[in-house]
Formats: sequence, C-alpha cells, structure tokens
Amino acid sequence: MKVLIYNELDPKTIPGFAKLQTFLENDDFKSAEVKKVGDNLYRARLNQRDRLLFAHYRYQEQSYALILEFIKNHAYHESRFLRQVSTIDEAKIPVIPSAQMNDAAALVYLNPQQHRFNLLDKIISFDDRQQAIYDLQPPLIVIGSAGSGKTALTLEKMKHAVGDVLYVTQSAYLVNNARDLYYAHQYDNPEQQIDFLSFQEFLESIQVPAGKPVSFPLFQHWFNRHRQGPVLKDAHKLFEEFRGVITGPATDKSWLDRDDYLALGVKESIFLAEERDAVYDVFEKYREFLQDNQLYDPNILSHQYLQQIQPRYDFVVVDEVQDLTNIQLYLILKSLHHSRDFLLCGDSNQIVHPNFFSWAKVKSLFYRQDDLQTGDELIRILNTNYRNSPQVTEIANRILKIKNLRFGSIDKESHYLVESNGHNQGEVLFLQDTTEIRRELDNKTKASTQFAVIVMSAEQKPAAQQHFGTPLIFTIQEAKGLEYENIILYNFLSQEEARYREISKGVAAADLQHDLKYARGKDKTDKSLEIYKFYINALYVALTRAIKNLYWLESQPKQPLLDLLGLGEAQASLQLASQNSSLDAWRLEAHKLELQGKQEQAERIRSEILKQKTPPWQVIDAAFLPALKQKALDGNDKNARIMLFEYALVYEDLDIINSLLKADFKAAKQPDKGLQLLQQKHYSIYSFKKPDAVLKQTDQYGTDFRNVFNQTPLMVAAWMGSTEVIKALFDLGADTEKVDSNGLTAFQIALAQSDRSEAYAKKKLADIYPQLEPTSMSIQVDGRLVKLDKHHMEFFMLNLMIALFYRVMPHKLHYRIEGFTTQDFIDAIQHLPASILPERRKQRAYLSSILAKNETGKDDKHNRKLFYRVMRGAYIFNPKLAIKVEGEWVNIYDLLSIDKLVPQYEARQDWWRADFNAYREKSMAACKVDLKRLIAEKRATE
Repeated sequence: MKVLIYNELDPKTIPGFAKLQTFLENDDFKSAEVKKVGDNLYRARLNQRDRLLFAHYRYQEQSYALILEFIKNHAYHESRFLRQVSTIDEAKIPVIPSAQMNDAAALVYLNPQQHRFNLLDKIISFDDRQQAIYDLQPPLIVIGSAGSGKTALTLEKMKHAVGDVLYVTQSAYLVNNARDLYYAHQYDNPEQQIDFLSFQEFLESIQVPAGKPVSFPLFQHWFNRHRQGPVLKDAHKLFEEFRGVITGPATDKSWLDRDDYLALGVKESIFLAEERDAVYDVFEKYREFLQDNQLYDPNILSHQYLQQIQPRYDFVVVDEVQDLTNIQLYLILKSLHHSRDFLLCGDSNQIVHPNFFSWAKVKSLFYRQDDLQTGDELIRILNTNYRNSPQVTEIANRILKIKNLRFGSIDKESHYLVESNGHNQGEVLFLQDTTEIRRELDNKTKASTQFAVIVMSAEQKPAAQQHFGTPLIFTIQEAKGLEYENIILYNFLSQEEARYREISKGVAAADLQHDLKYARGKDKTDKSLEIYKFYINALYVALTRAIKNLYWLESQPKQPLLDLLGLGEAQASLQLASQNSSLDAWRLEAHKLELQGKQEQAERIRSEILKQKTPPWQVIDAAFLPALKQKALDGNDKNARIMLFEYALVYEDLDIINSLLKADFKAAKQPDKGLQLLQQKHYSIYSFKKPDAVLKQTDQYGTDFRNVFNQTPLMVAAWMGSTEVIKALFDLGADTEKVDSNGLTAFQIALAQSDRSEAYAKKKLADIYPQLEPTSMSIQVDGRLVKLDKHHMEFFMLNLMIALFYRVMPHKLHYRIEGFTTQDFIDAIQHLPASILPERRKQRAYLSSILAKNETGKDDKHNRKLFYRVMRGAYIFNPKLAIKVEGEWVNIYDLLSIDKLVPQYEARQDWWRADFNAYREKSMAACKVDLKRLIAEKRATE
C-alpha cells in the first residue's frame, strides 16, 4: 500500500507519523491498529492518545492509504469527516487484518508522481501541468476547456488566500456549486472571509439598484413588438451587439455614442457598416425601454458603479470570465486592495454569444488601465480533458482546427487542442435524419434523464419537440453549462447550411493533420467574421455537452464540414437499448434545471413526465385570510370557523383564537385538544416511519406544493420532526428558502421547535439540520447586499432570532420596548448538540460579542448591522434590514408581523389560556404602537 497525504496536513507536526507510515506501506494493519470508523474511513493508532484518519482507495491495481486528518486525544467529535458518525467506542471495534482491506474505492485519476492530494467534494490529484499552475503566485489567468479541472484548481488555490476573498462569476448556479465544493467535508479556514457572489449579487453588494436587470426574454418580447424591416430581425444578435459592442468594451463611458459606433472597424461589430445606423436607432429606443419599465443594463450600471466601488477584497477569483464584458471585469478588479491579487479562469471557445471576448482584450485592459498594473506572464493553459470521452474530444479538436485554419487567431491563448485522459469511452454516431431513426431515438431515450437534444436556435425548437418527446430540448444558448451522458444534435448544420459551407471554405482534410498554428485571419474585411465564429463555437459547445456519446442527426448529410470532421457517411439505421430513468431522477433533473434558470424544461418535466397538477384546495395565504376571517367571525360560517381555528393552531396565533372565543366558538376553549385533532386530520402521514405517503402527495403536486395552511411539505416535516420525510424531500431537491405565513423557513421552524422541546433539540435536530440549513442568506443593509454564509455565527443568530420572534418578543413589550438579550439566545441553544453548535459558540461572552459587533452604528469592518440596541444588552432587528425572500427584497418587519405579537404567560402549560389580563393587553398594545413608530422613524432616516 502506498501512502498519500492531504495537502492541508504537515506530517512533521504529527507525532509518530513516520513509524505509522511504514506500517501502512507494509500492509501491517495489525501493528498500525487499523479500525473502521465510517464509510471508507479508518483510524490508525499513533500513540496512546492520538489517532490518524485515512481512506482506502485503488488506482490501476495499486492500493493507496489517503491520510485525511490528525485526531488529537481521541477527539473524534471534532473531526471534519466524522460529523455524522455517532460516538466511537474504540474498545468495541476490532482491529482490521490486512486480508479484510479489499473493498477499496476506485479513483478515476491519480498522478503517481505526486505524494500529496487535494480535496473538495472528492479526492483530487493534480496532473503535472495542474500542479505547476497550483504552485504559481497571483496574478494569474487559467485557460481550460470544459472538463479540464480549472474550477477545482481555482478553488484549491483560493484556500491559500488570506483576508477578504471574492469568488464571482455570471451564473448563480455555478456560484452555489462552487461554494458547496469549497466547503465540502466541513472545510474551514479561519484566516478567510469569503463572499461567493454571482455578478448580479456583486452589483447589489455595491448598491442594490432600483428595478431588475434586463433579461433576454424581456428584451425579446419588447423587440418582437417593435422590430421594423428584414435587416434587424434577430433579437439575439441585436441583444449581444448592445452588450458586447455598444455598452461592454469601453471603461471610460457607459456606451459608445453614435459616431464612435459607426466608426468601428469591420471586425469590431456583428453588423455591416450600412446597418449600424438602424442598430443605433434601436439602441436609443432600448434605453427608453429600460427606463420606462424599471429595468437596467448591467454594463451601463457597472460603469455608473465605478464611482462608488471601494477596495474591499484581498484576493479575487473570477470564474468563466469569458461570460463577462470588459467593464464588468474592470469593476470587479477595482474592488481589490492590490491590483495583482487576482485569478481569472475561463475558455473563449465556449462563447455562444458573439460578445467579442478575447484574451488579448483582457490583457489590453490591464495594460491600458494605470490602476491594473500586472506582470507579462499571466496566462497558463490546461488542455487535458477529464470529462468527455476520447471520441467526443477528437471531434471537438477537429472543430478547433477548422476554426483556427479558417479564421486565424486574435490571440495565441484562444487556440489549443484538448487531450483526453481516456477513462470515459463512448462513441460518435452520425445519422441520417429519417422518420425511422427519429422514432427509434425518441422511443428509446425520451424517458431518460441521460439524453438531451440540442438545436441551434429557438426557431428550431418546435420541430425538435414534434419529433422528440423528451422535455430536455435546448437551444445552444440554453445548453451552455449543462452536461449529459448522451447528446442528440439535431439538424445543427442543415438549418444553417450556407453559413457552415462558408466556414468550410479553403480548409482541406489534409490541413487537419497538423497542429494549430498561431496566425491572424487572412481576410480582415470578412464582413461576417464574428458571426461565423459564433456558429463554429456553438458547434464546439454543443458537442462538448456530451460526456460519453454523441448522436448527430442531419437532414442534409452531404456537407463539407461533416467531411472535414470525418463524418461523411451517415448511418441509415441505429441499434439502441431502451433507456429509462426513475421518477425520482426526473424530479432531481427538474430541480437542477430550475436552479440553472431553465424554467421551460423544468416545467415540461413536471407536467409531462411527473404529471404534476395544481392542488384542488384553497390555500389560506395573505390574500385569502381576510375573507376567511370575515366569513368566520362576521358570517358565523361553521366551516370557515373550523378552518380559521386550525390555521390559528398551526401559526400559534392567539389573537385569532381570542377572536373566536369572543365569537363563542367552543372549540377555541380547548386548543390542546384542537391541536391533536388537527395533526390527526391534516398531518398524520408525517408521523409514519416511512415517507411513502408524503411522497405520494409530492408525486401529484410537486415537491414544494402548498397545503391548505400555506406550508410546503418540508415545513410540515420540520414542524413535526419527521426525520425520514425531511431526508427524502431533501433528496428530491425541496426548496429550503420558501417561507410560510409567519415568514419562517423550514429551517427556522425547526429552530423554533427546538426551543419549545428539549427532546426535539437533543434527538431530532442533529439528524435533520444539514438538510434544512440553507447555504447562505442574502440580506440588505444600507442599500447593499450582504451574503451571510452558514459558516458565520451571524447567520445562525439571525435565523434563530427570526424563529423566536413570535415567542420572545411578546414578553419584551409589557411596559416598554425591550428586546432580545444574550440570555434569550442561551435559553434557546442550551440543548443543541455540539455537532450543530460547538460549546465555544454557546458561551455568553461570545454571543454578546456577536450582538455588539453587529449593532447599527458600530464601527467594525465586518459589521453586518443586523441589530438595533433599544437598551443596554437588548436588541431588536435593524428596522432597515431587508431579506431576499423567494427572489424579492422584503423588509424584516414586513416579513414578520408586529400585529401578531400577543401576551403569553411564562408557564408553558398555560400558554394556550385565553383569559388575557386586560391591563397587560392594554400595555402590550401601547408598546406595539411605540415599536411601530420607532421602526418607521429608523426606516425613514438616511
């Protein structure tokens, strides 16, 4: 067995390491006292007190022990990798003999020259080129193809940064994925404060703009109603001209004026010189459209924000930089304290919008801007592909060669071939687009989440949807960032045959036998150079979405480009086994696509595959509740009173119960009995050990459907403490950010239940906490977005304070406005297990410091301004605090209703008593008025 060491460990600081390493290398597990303590987790004995944790893997018939962690003094409960393992009693675990160490997991790749490994969500072994880049210091630009490992390399390099760090990219989905990879296995670096932001969130972190960003669908809807003449008929082309040419490249102005735009060279615009006047006319109307509809253009806003941006980061990582414009990149880099402390990564071959990105322009940005001085040797290239099969990679390389031969190079960095590591074998099948082949492909693949269809444009979608039953049909713009085991490329060339014939001109098959050569394009007056590059890039991106197999159908198979790709002869028949995916797999696919903004495909999955429908009941939400109250209290409707009473029990709304008592509704006199009947009537299926009954409902209505009380299944499961239901819903992608009628998420509901029940806190919460806890929380203070990651104690305390608002605040409004104190937090967390909150975070001094550090007006670099101090040691929410709820900003006191605060007795058994003391009720009402006045005054002040 060979021994590899996690790069975060220093063997010199581990007593007895060399001796133990020798035991492991000699397969002497008896002397090492190896014991299994988790799933592919083993501990070995260093000495009487200390242990070493390792995993067992195999690569190319060689066995490896991967050393993960040094555990001091038997402190297994502090292990990063054993958080979910119950208490370990070493005396009861037998030593594992070497003969039993045969169940090693397989590694996809391991560099035998490296004695160390890295770790994100899985084991990472850098090849020699990756390791060389990993060892470099910033500034740095990493160029790599899809599947080259550039994101993993980038995230690992981030771990060396100290201070305030920013990871930013265009895609919100990629941001969340990168964040989860970074913090996998409970990684923590106390020397860092990291913001994982989409570019939209980065803009909001400077100042939350009025209105919403303009999206292509909004632009297309407007343009289709106003377009004139046959010249300007392509909405995508025009939208990208606005983004990539008129507003994006310049850093000294928000947009090019008409004269500057008309004076651009042939290769600087998608449109011909004689078309540009008409383009600029539409651009002027576009600006009016933005203003009239409270929309903004991110490029124009980025330029405006140059005047507001302040240096605040010590290190910046920009991922998929090719998706950003010059002005956006410049704004990001202006947030650095020192201009050299950055890492950019991307791949210009994956541009599917003609936005004129080039690495040369990125380098020019550094040279032109005095405040972005950097070294000359910035760029490094990764060209080994660890994702696509060699067969797909070979075709992709031919496309890159054709692109190079036909158009030359703007810069050397944009042109390189990809090397496949060859572990993932597949095939490329070129097929005649016939009824028989389409029918067989459709019948065998439409029920599988592993097959997706890609077309060039939105105009082709209806034809593809006629022939293929799968919901997974994408245009090339929609397909970027996705990957599927199998891709069906449908009439990609035939619909644009003339353009692809033009692309193939002057390129011979013999030319493709040579490596790429750096050379400028021969014809600098080629009027369509950039738009042709879009089509060749689109083909490259479409092909590389296929991890394993590519099925390429063309109705016109005799095309020069296909001959150049070695696909001249189309197959007339196809032998393919039927492929089927489970409904659970389709649910997960719908959830993933929704997160990536592919709403159309997600909705088709839910309606066509999952057959989900709208629930038949009326949901009691904010819009319906007033009518229900009137019907129940004024109309004396018995059914309405029962429904209102049940609603009040769910939301602990004593004000409603008191109103029902005054209306002589007898059931309101026995709320305890009412709660039992309520749970039997509406929630009995959540008490079953197996989640099948709940999942049957989600099959019908979707994972996040609302019950009659405006709760999602995840909220109900959190309220009931239904562990297995929560885990099943989590696996199906249940949304943790949705809120109920009290403004609480499922996570906050679970925190509230833990405060109410010691048994819930001790026995249930640890099991369900990882599934309910969101990765972050977006708040707005002083007009700026702040993203609280779940690693921050501020995240926990803000969520807990929201969870306890209706329970704690009534006790703080008897005679004067008081607020949450440190003792309130101590009372709520005293029974929480250490796996959720370590003992150091439960200490009074620590809790008090978090409250004090985040007071409004407190002078602290990392003050989130969450709390307003109403008196010494007593806090309420900052009245100006807003939270992003289901994509919209909501003030905290609009989310949580002060009107719902009612007097509550201290004794828990008397909680439901309705004979409220009149004096206390009167005092409460006066305090609520004072609180509302205070909040209004603070919200109004600048």
